[in-house]
Amino acid sequence: TQLLKTKTTENMLKIFLDPISQPCRAVMILLDINNIPFEPQLVQILKGEQHTNQNLRAANPNCQLPALVEGDFSLHESPAIMKYICNTREVGDNWYPKEPKRRAKVDQYLDWHQGNIRISTAWFLSQYVAKNPPTDPEIVKTKEKLLKSLTILDTVTLKSNTFIAGDVISIADLQLLCELTEFWIVGKNLYDGFPKLEAWVKRCVEVLGPHFEARHKAVMEAKENSVLGSDPEPLKQ
Repeated sequence: TQLLKTKTTENMLKIFLDPISQPCRAVMILLDINNIPFEPQLVQILKGEQHTNQNLRAANPNCQLPALVEGDFSLHESPAIMKYICNTREVGDNWYPKEPKRRAKVDQYLDWHQGNIRISTAWFLSQYVAKNPPTDPEIVKTKEKLLKSLTILDTVTLKSNTFIAGDVISIADLQLLCELTEFWIVGKNLYDGFPKLEAWVKRCVEVLGPHFEARHKAVMEAKENSVLGSDPEPLKQ
């Protein structure tokens, strides 16, 4: 496949990433499906390399993934990275629409995601690693927050929308999809019991095709190797 021309003459993008990371996969799928070349800089989270990689630290003092470097420019936080890619490379308008109201809907979800879905799912996964009991008050509280967020997505966001921000797939969908499918590692579908959300996952996977499959190999391998255990009690509804 011939690579699309970019809007900038700057250096090729370097992306610090680990395919096991939900936000990293969202960024990689966006790059893949739009045929945008980049130099992957692998940082293995489960080995703690994010704390020792000095190049990553220079790009993101928080030592978190993903991070983008282009020449002397660096950027972190996956929503910001995906927006930058859409603003500087040739991508389909569906990913981050130019029309203000459609773009605002994408922005709205990305802002909401960080304080609701992301904070809940990331915290839950940390509890699996720590093997904390499901009756822990903080686990119960976070479970309630997560289920409330999933209910909003199922009964409000996707009530009339085909995708998260409208009738076409966007970076908002990538952000959420990769977050939910992370739980495949522990043998759990977060969207069980949420029919519209489950149908949305299937639509996204179908639209993304081989790009989704390729970038989720790490997830399936982690599941097979029982990296985080299996189907933990805290998420049972």
